[in-house]
Amino acid sequence: MPEVEIEKAASEAARNAPEKEVFSFAVGEKRYWIKRARPTGSNLLHHAAWRVTKLPLLVPVERQNAAEALQHESSKLRRLAAGGIPVPKVVLVTEEYFVMEDNGTSLRRILREGREDELSRRLYRELFETLGTLHFIGEYHGGSQLRNFNYRKGRIYFLDFEEKFPETIPLQTLQFRDLFLLLFSLVKDRHPLDYSEVIGRYMHSSGNDWAVEELKKLTEKTHTLEALVRFPPIWKILDKDSKATYRMIQEIRKL
Repeated sequence: MPEVEIEKAASEAARNAPEKEVFSFAVGEKRYWIKRARPTGSNLLHHAAWRVTKLPLLVPVERQNAAEALQHESSKLRRLAAGGIPVPKVVLVTEEYFVMEDNGTSLRRILREGREDELSRRLYRELFETLGTLHFIGEYHGGSQLRNFNYRKGRIYFLDFEEKFPETIPLQTLQFRDLFLLLFSLVKDRHPLDYSEVIGRYMHSSGNDWAVEELKKLTEKTHTLEALVRFPPIWKILDKDSKATYRMIQEIRKL
């Protein structure tokens, strides 16, 4: 598709949807997505929690203005695509937004509909292998929740790389955060995971043999909280995220 035609269609779509940050448009039979520039960063409470706990899952996101975030994500997508990582192809970058090719159906939707069928069991395995492949080349995702993956023509694609972290944060910390976020997003939606299998797939594809040990270290810090959570009156008032975290910790302990 000629870039000038995509640029014209994207400009018109952006004018017609001034309030939307991420939205699609079509050129002929082909679909594209526009992502507008938007700032990123963690709030003060998040920064404080990181300083106190130093838990990998609480690493604060580096503050970027809209232009910096747009440049960071679009350039990272192009770099990853050049390295063979399954990400949307960036076809146009402007000062206000960038344009990507469509990459299929939400993986979250597919898994919600199937959950325990054979396709879903295969996709759970492939999901962790795909994350491991990204980590193997020395990268991190930053937003590895299930909602940030698509499925197209038999392949899982990453979405949403806008989050950036300070260079002082070790890569292992960021990769562990990715792994934890992916597990948590699946547990939160009550997907039936075989923890031993999917984490094993992740370690094989990433080369990160430390994964199980680091997950178990995290559970060692939660004994006191778990005792409190199991108290029936407390359990009744806990939110969905807290209950999901508790369930995940119990499964990790079985590894």
